[in-house]
Amino acid sequence: MPHPDALHWDARYACEADRYSLRSPRHLITSHLDLIPGGGLVLDAACGTASTGRYLAARGRRVVALDASLVALRLAQKKVKKETPAISFAVLDMMDPWLPEAYFDVILNFYFLSRPLWQTYRRALKPGGLLFFETYLREAGRNSAHYLDTQELRLAFDDWEIIHYLEVERLVPSREGTYRTRWSAQLVARKPE
Repeated sequence: MPHPDALHWDARYACEADRYSLRSPRHLITSHLDLIPGGGLVLDAACGTASTGRYLAARGRRVVALDASLVALRLAQKKVKKETPAISFAVLDMMDPWLPEAYFDVILNFYFLSRPLWQTYRRALKPGGLLFFETYLREAGRNSAHYLDTQELRLAFDDWEIIHYLEVERLVPSREGTYRTRWSAQLVARKPE
């Protein structure tokens, strides 16, 4: 039996396939592409339709794209061109998965929050590896399990080299076609050698 979160996201991706399939790669990656080693192994965690992972694979990076939603991964696979270098897809509950130790050159985590993953990421990145992380900050009345407190992400990795940290307000689309502002935290950090 699939996890309830997987069922929720499967239904959402099935109903809004065009919205998710047309996403551009995350700006945090496109603006820091020069940091990502050519040929490096990238984990795109909770990747959804893997727009960022597909972008990196098309630029010579090897990508492992993981998500709990089989529907999202099938949408991503349809977008992969035959000439695009290998990108591997797998269904996995990302709440607290096992990942191999010192295996990835880069880990991407966009708009998914599971604090136990932070220790998993610490172990799974190679020394000198990069973590790209961005997700929403908590608003009044929101469940803190799903949102970061201000400065929480920076403090969680303050023993790493912080290359970029920013808390930024941005416009985000709603399902109704309108926009509203949301605050998010962005982190690019390098694991110590």
